[in-house]
Order: sequence, then C-alpha cells, then structure tokens
Amino acid sequence: MSNAPIRRTGAEYVEVGAALLAAAAEGQCGLVATIVAPPALVLGSAQPETDAATTIDVVKRGTGGGAVLCDAGTLLIDLAVLLIDLAVPAGHVLAPEDVTEAYRPVGEAIQTALIGMGLDCRTVTVEEARAMDDARKAAARRACWAGLSPYELVLADGRKLVGLAQRRRRGAVLHQIAIPVTTPPAAVADHLVDGAALAPWLEATAMLAGAVGCGSATPGGVWDVVRGPLTALVA
Repeated sequence: MSNAPIRRTGAEYVEVGAALLAAAAEGQCGLVATIVAPPALVLGSAQPETDAATTIDVVKRGTGGGAVLCDAGTLLIDLAVLLIDLAVPAGHVLAPEDVTEAYRPVGEAIQTALIGMGLDCRTVTVEEARAMDDARKAAARRACWAGLSPYELVLADGRKLVGLAQRRRRGAVLHQIAIPVTTPPAAVADHLVDGAALAPWLEATAMLAGAVGCGSATPGGVWDVVRGPLTALVA
C-alpha cells in the first residue's frame, strides 16, 4: 500500500485500477493514491468518447458515471484531484452483495477523516440520491460531479465534495474515490461537448481547498489524513 500519492498518466491510472481488481479477484487487498499528470479527462466506462471536447488526454476508467477532470497543475499552479483506488476480495466487508451498501463504510470513513480536518460534511442518503430528477441523472452520466450517489460526501450546504464509484469482478470489488483538493469540479465542463449546459448542477460542487478551514490543503496532506481510516477498512 502506497504511503504517498503517485503521479501517473491517465492511462497508468486506469491500468492501476484494473490491476488492483485482478489481484483482489485472487484474494489480495490493495490501496493506492494517484495524482494524474499530465492533465487528463477520465470518462466513465459507458460514456462515449464523443462527449469529450478537449486537447488534453482522454482515457476511460472501468467504473461507471460521468467524466472527471484530473489536473496536477504546473510548477506555478498546484491543481489536483486526489484519486484513491481500494480493492478487496469476495467475502470482504467492503464487498457485500448489496452494491449500494458497499459504499457506506467507505463514505463514512472518509467523512470521519475530513471532519477531523475541520470540515462540516455528511454522506448522501439513499433516498436523496434516488430523488434526483431525470435531467440531473442525465447530467451525471456526462460529469461525475453533476449527480449524487449514496454515501458520497457533500458539505453542510449540499455542495458535492467526494465522488465514489465501484467495479466488480468474480465477487471482488474495486472502490474508486475522487477528492477534488485544488481542482474546481465544475472545470470539467470546459472539456465536454456542450459543457455549459451542465452548469445548473456543477455549480453545486466544491473543492476541498475552497472549504472553510482548508485553504492550505494539498493532495498529499489529504491522503495523510484519509489513508489511516481506509487502511483500517481493508486490513
């Protein structure tokens, strides 16, 4: 298990997730953190590449949902989404048959860690996620941050802060976590066809460094905070 986020290309990030899931299918747990560099638009597994309108790298992950903009910035501008892959074998507490409930301990562990950083945040309820109207569901299929899924994290004012997704293979589960530390989630609209149409939903998002008390947050610092609780889950 990595002690620090590793800079990987978009393609390498996708490969790491696939490798962790394959290892989990053979009985091995895994937990790694990634910062994608150079910048990449990471599409959901069922999302068509024609959704992308960008000059940066475009890759497709194995989990569902909409696109996530991953930017590690430059020497002058530190922008980054912290990406965490957590894989467990069949029979593990994080791999129940109920797909929705598999998210609960992951979301709650991250919530506890972020509250420790001074954030007022909560997990999304199942009822709240299911209450999304058709327009928002369609937007979420294009941009991860536009929608809500059970046990993702939002701030007290309802702005989405942490995205969750999962993929399964032979009972093993790959959990993928995205925390926009210093990259504005709404910036993904600039890299999608007709991205401006997603504004009504992307406006209800937040980056961690923009939250109260977290102005100096860095991807490495956030990983230091969440690594312990997540490691305890896979132990």
